[in-house]
Parts: sequence; structure tokens; C-alpha cells
Amino acid sequence: MSTQEVLLELRTKNGLSQDELAEKVFVTRQAVSRWENGDTVPNTETLKLLSNL
Repeated sequence: MSTQEVLLELRTKNGLSQDELAEKVFVTRQAVSRWENGDTVPNTETLKLLSNL
């Protein structure tokens, strides 16, 4: 499973919009969208925050 698939699944399982997830990990909605599209990946600090959701 790729990072983008894991992120999308994490967000949808938690019932979060891209905006809500972005707010929780202190990034923009556009950053979340880029992760889910596979354009970029979250940095290490953001991955730590995501792992706590």
C-alpha cells in the first residue's frame, strides 16, 4: 500500500475532510491533496502527527 493510499484511507476512516486533516497536522488543504494524489509526501514531523490520529 502506497503512502497516498494510506493517507486517503486514514482520512476517510476518521471521517475527516481534507481541510479538517490539514488543520490537525498544521498544513494547507492543498498539501493534503498533493499527498493523496501522490505528487508529494509528508515530511517526517507531519508523519509523526498523522500517526497519532
